[in-house]
Amino acid sequence: MRSAPGVPPLLNWLSMAASFVLLNACAGSKDIAEPLPAWVENRPQIQGYYIGVANASKIQFPFDAAERAQRSALAELAGQIRVSIDAKSVLHSSQFQGIAGQSFSETITSSSVEELEGYERMGYYENKTDIWTYYRLSQSTYERIRSERKTAALQLAGDYWMAAQEAIQKNDVQQGLDRFIRSLESLENYWGEINRWKAPEGETIALDRACIDGISHLISGLRLAGQSNEIILSFQQRYAGRASCEVKFEETPIAGMPVEWSYNRGTLPKKANRTTGENGISEILLEGFESGVSRSELEARIPLNQLMPNLKGSKVSALIGTLSDPQQVWPIKLVTPTLYIETEESISGESSKQKKLRDALAQGLNDAGLNWVNTLEEADLKLTLRADTRQAGSGSGFFTVYLDASILLETIDGMPILQRNMQNVKGVQLNWNAAHEKAYSNAQSEIQGPFIQELLNSLYQ
Repeated sequence: MRSAPGVPPLLNWLSMAASFVLLNACAGSKDIAEPLPAWVENRPQIQGYYIGVANASKIQFPFDAAERAQRSALAELAGQIRVSIDAKSVLHSSQFQGIAGQSFSETITSSSVEELEGYERMGYYENKTDIWTYYRLSQSTYERIRSERKTAALQLAGDYWMAAQEAIQKNDVQQGLDRFIRSLESLENYWGEINRWKAPEGETIALDRACIDGISHLISGLRLAGQSNEIILSFQQRYAGRASCEVKFEETPIAGMPVEWSYNRGTLPKKANRTTGENGISEILLEGFESGVSRSELEARIPLNQLMPNLKGSKVSALIGTLSDPQQVWPIKLVTPTLYIETEESISGESSKQKKLRDALAQGLNDAGLNWVNTLEEADLKLTLRADTRQAGSGSGFFTVYLDASILLETIDGMPILQRNMQNVKGVQLNWNAAHEKAYSNAQSEIQGPFIQELLNSLYQ
């Protein structure tokens, strides 16, 4: 390479070397990291401000370290606000009976990162491995923003509270409960505070407490009244009938109220959901009782999960605690009919004086819990039995007799309920008289077993 005219080659070379050193020095200065800001090493403490400082690893989170650092810093800032809110809430916690300690603390909604406003970023630092960020929020600014939000929430909650009062005036219990719940939900962020609201009439109301009391008042004011203290079901109606109850709120019948009915029919319970009509009355058909059932209970309740469906999944449920369904219970008595027994027991066509089958019927009725009487005038039902025996033959010293019988259960008016024929009931003995007696004995066993059960079933059909 040729040197520039008039410049010695050695001097030219030295100039180029100096330029190279200078360029390298400039490039190297870019690799020297900026010193850590003071707020990274020593977290700021500034009177009248909430502070949030956090970092995130670029190695661990290569794509969103900056965003994570920001969220962490704001979450730390919000945590300081939470501590402040909780400290102010302790004195107010007593108004929510049944919620205390950690359980109460969890119902207070702290300011989340998404709700924060008015904060400012005061610093940002980044090196090869980490990102730091620093936010602060003026306490006075926060209180102003929060006060504006609370004022708006109180106004909305107050509107719901007034709507609840209007519903109560119209005896619309469901609407009143719904509006009280919505009012409380509007104040969710401020449950741990005194929430006084000035009504249009000028009265100052502790709104959340007033809503809780309103819900309790509405539920405790509901009553279920039956038409009688005891429900009587008779055989004449085949143990079926209708029962009803009236739902009232402070003596006023309420339409459209859900009523859940239940009663035990034996081994199988019966449940039904009904709604009160315009007269506030709900009805249910009682039927299907199993044979032998003489007593049961009918229960009617107003299911709060249907009365307040929007309460499920709402945090308001933690505030109002455990509420009991309004309910009422009535005893059910199934009156057993009285039976008059009439029998004619013959031997080979000749009427006998024995009463074996009549005694078997009487004993079987007693065992089944049914009453029998000696006169037809006292009876609800008449049970007639005709029985006779006939000789079937003999051989090898044994004598065989068959018994045939007809049994009829009917009303006093002559309407048949059950008819049963017994044929060829066998009696075998060493002589004719003993064989006749044996046939009657075998018939007694059949009457006291299968027939009495069949009779009992027929009364409930």
